[in-house]
Amino acid sequence: MINNAITTTKGMESAQKALEQAKNRYAQEKKKASEDKRKRENAHKYMMGGVVHKYFPECYCFEESEMNEILKVAIATPQCQKVIADIKARATNQVLSSPVDSEVKYDEAEHTESH
Repeated sequence: MINNAITTTKGMESAQKALEQAKNRYAQEKKKASEDKRKRENAHKYMMGGVVHKYFPECYCFEESEMNEILKVAIATPQCQKVIADIKARATNQVLSSPVDSEVKYDEAEHTESH
């Protein structure tokens, strides 16, 4: 009679052990990356809160909903939007233009060359 029982070899056992160790290392690295990300995000939140407090010391007198209302209006002003756009432009070292304009100009250039 044929024995269909699954037998394990030393090689299979060591491979299984290596697999489990690799899974554990992966889980530890993933946990470490998550902790690092959380630390960076928290540090950024603290910095942002410090900036708000620096320029708006009365911020502690307001509730969250009131702060949301104040910042929403402040950020929507044309002056604030211009500063944001200028900073983004400096960060990318290029003039900001709408993607539609650049695509149209690009298509027109190709169209002219092909005819």
